[in-house]
Amino acid sequence: MQWSAYEIFSVISGLILLGVAFAPGLSFKDRVYALLGGAFFTGYGFYVANQTTGTYEFPVYIFVIPGVAVLYLLYRLFGGSGDSSAD
Repeated sequence: MQWSAYEIFSVISGLILLGVAFAPGLSFKDRVYALLGGAFFTGYGFYVANQTTGTYEFPVYIFVIPGVAVLYLLYRLFGGSGDSSAD
């Protein structure tokens, strides 16, 4: 396997999204998006790492997704549940 920063960040992004999918407080739609995105990024990272020739493109999102996913999860857990009944 040939690992570069692109493959590593793709796999890290995917694993973080997979972890976020199982966090409490998310809607079904958010879980599905996180699972699909996590599976795609993880799979693509491993796929490209196993290639010996060719040119592959990675979206800039692989560097942004981990931070955004964690921030979104913290927002949902601690302040953005959508429940406005503050009794």
